Amino acid sequence: MSFEQTNLGSCGPPIRFSTNRLPEQDRLDIWREEFGHRFVRLDFEPLGNTPLLYDATFLDLGDATIATGEISAISCARTKSMLKDGNSDIVLLMQEDELMYAEQGQHGQSVCVGEGLVRRSDEAGRTLLRPGKFLTLNLPVSQLSERVADIDRLGMTVIQGRDEALKLLAGYCKMIMALGDGGSASARSVVSKHVLDLASLAIGANRDAWVVAQNRGVRAARRVAAISAIRKNANRPGFRIAELAIELNVSESYLRKLLAEVSQTFSSLLLEARLVMARDKLLDARYDGLQISQIAFDSGFGDVSYFNRTFYRRFEMTPTDTRRQ
Repeated sequence: MSFEQTNLGSCGPPIRFSTNRLPEQDRLDIWREEFGHRFVRLDFEPLGNTPLLYDATFLDLGDATIATGEISAISCARTKSMLKDGNSDIVLLMQEDELMYAEQGQHGQSVCVGEGLVRRSDEAGRTLLRPGKFLTLNLPVSQLSERVADIDRLGMTVIQGRDEALKLLAGYCKMIMALGDGGSASARSVVSKHVLDLASLAIGANRDAWVVAQNRGVRAARRVAAISAIRKNANRPGFRIAELAIELNVSESYLRKLLAEVSQTFSSLLLEARLVMARDKLLDARYDGLQISQIAFDSGFGDVSYFNRTFYRRFEMTPTDTRRQ
């Protein structure tokens, strides 16, 4: 078996399954039987003649599960015989690189890049996926039924890529997975609520759930998006909160309030991102040929003296001593 578990969190570690770590002669059988039939309760089939690849990491948040990974072209089906397991989860699937095709009964639907496919686990159907990266959410129907209007009527549904809640949900989940775990048990519970908030908005929240989600899940996802954008743009010397607000399509005052809710400011997050970027380069042998001043400039600092002072204050070590490590 190739379930890789690492103790990254106090609530149980993420689980990874990779076909690359299976013996080649038994790869297809183990993947289908051990992983497909027993773990995710799906019938998998490779498509085409390309080598089989399924490399995915699953993070259980308690009330929701996030999975991200990369696949070759495959078919994944929920057969009628599998419905006997009683699983009624709502599954939301997004593929980042290619379109996919979903079938249910006589009905078929293409799903474009950036769109979300919603399926019920208590209904038979098949999804054809092209090679690329994917994001999947398993959401308990008991939790969603409190948030989504007419959930009993929900069948195979496609959420348009322009849907703001879907974009926030995807970005939030990717950030959580990039952290490597969901934190403590209480932190995972909070993250799970945020995921359910955003998923319900994307699928169709009832009025009460919409109000709660706007003040909880949406704010959390936008804050995560802001922090991610700050880190991405930290090496730009002239990066300002006005540019961040434009990128996220929100006002500067809204951004400041979001960050203040977690006792942060744009300036403090930008400085931290730049310092961490510089420290990582100083510790990386690939940058040994660069002068420390150049690393400072490349990390977004415009003044070497200011860089040296703030670096020592943050890490209690000079940039030179850090490089010597």
